[in-house]
Amino acid sequence: MLIRFSFKNFKSFKNENCLDMEATSLKEHEYNVAKTDNGEYLKVSAIYGANASGKTNVLKAFDYMKKRILVTDDSKKNSPIDEENIYSFMINNAPIALEVEILAKNNKIYKYGFEVLKDTIISEWLFEKRVNKFYAIFERENNNVSMKPNKISDLVNIDERTLFLNIYSKIDRNNEDFSNVYDWFVNSMYLDLGNPNFERFINNRVSLKILSDENYKKELLKFIKTFDSGIEGIKTTTDSIEAVKSNNGIIDIEVIHRGEKGELKALPFYLESNGTRKMFHLFDFFMDALKNGMVLFVDELDAKLHPLLTRYIINLFHNSQTNIGNGQLIYSTHDTVNLNKETFRRDEIWFAEKDKDGVSEIYALSDYILEDDKNAGKKKQRVSTDLCAIAGVCFIIRLYNTSESEKSAGSGVYGCTSGRDTGNAKKPDRKQIGGEIYTHIQR
Repeated sequence: MLIRFSFKNFKSFKNENCLDMEATSLKEHEYNVAKTDNGEYLKVSAIYGANASGKTNVLKAFDYMKKRILVTDDSKKNSPIDEENIYSFMINNAPIALEVEILAKNNKIYKYGFEVLKDTIISEWLFEKRVNKFYAIFERENNNVSMKPNKISDLVNIDERTLFLNIYSKIDRNNEDFSNVYDWFVNSMYLDLGNPNFERFINNRVSLKILSDENYKKELLKFIKTFDSGIEGIKTTTDSIEAVKSNNGIIDIEVIHRGEKGELKALPFYLESNGTRKMFHLFDFFMDALKNGMVLFVDELDAKLHPLLTRYIINLFHNSQTNIGNGQLIYSTHDTVNLNKETFRRDEIWFAEKDKDGVSEIYALSDYILEDDKNAGKKKQRVSTDLCAIAGVCFIIRLYNTSESEKSAGSGVYGCTSGRDTGNAKKPDRKQIGGEIYTHIQR
């Protein structure tokens, strides 16, 4: 499971930001939380924000990190590190810094990260948590790697463009620490559903499973029927995997519908609605995540979907009976229909916004508390803010049809006292906003 993801100097994010999946002490929807021997973690996080606020860049930062870790010798020429626009437009001479804290399959907690500047690895590190303290497994500065008991630089040829995690995971697959962290990234996904190449990849991936696994086909059909009752069956135009290979790997999918006279007709899958096709593409990854504990990052999950379908997906991850592997769903969205206390805990809701200089930042709704909140603690600090100047979240307030009288209900809001450490040096002067939103969620 993902515990925290920190990133700095990536695209519109100049300063360090942290997406925190560790559950707070809130007593809201406790079944939304995965309880493990090593802590309690959120199964879902929804990132809200206006267009160009930076919410997609949060997901792309993770995608970049994964690609950089999994880059192969053959793909180095097209490595994502060659893309100059991944660096913050505010700082182009400072390194990108990325770090994850994860709960791996071996039930150990690791902290892994690296800094990279214009195609060169500046630093890299891997730590293991033991009794509430992190101990170094290896640390790297430029091409010098220290790892007890050996000096790795004498044993392995260190490439300045290649991460040591990538190198050593292939050299020694028996090393539990390296293999588990590396495999965690392999099994975590960023779904770029707007990419036609990605859509074709999913079509073929699912089609091959339909051909080879009858139970998978039945589960897919059952899933599709939950939101599209008009589909009676699914099939491929190719009857065997061997035929697929002889056809350059191209597979066409057909769906079965019942005609006016009750007859069954096969129609090309591309004629289905955008929403049906999207759910079809999501199914394979959802099942993997729910059964095997994958982490999914999805941009604009709600696009082309009815709000009730979005809620259905969220509930799949919240429900421990369907989410048996403690899979996690992290997504960006504009869907305010599901922004309510019946669906989410406050620590599952995040906001992205840009300041006047174009610098993005994310923050959680749980970072804000009401005056009478019993969890306010002793660190509360009153903050005065002009709500209308906060472009990144004002549109959400307007969608709640906030009246002047309702606005006054949030006047007793105090600053961030959740105890959640985001890694930011300074908290923004706008802590009233979360209380305003929470006030209306309570309605």
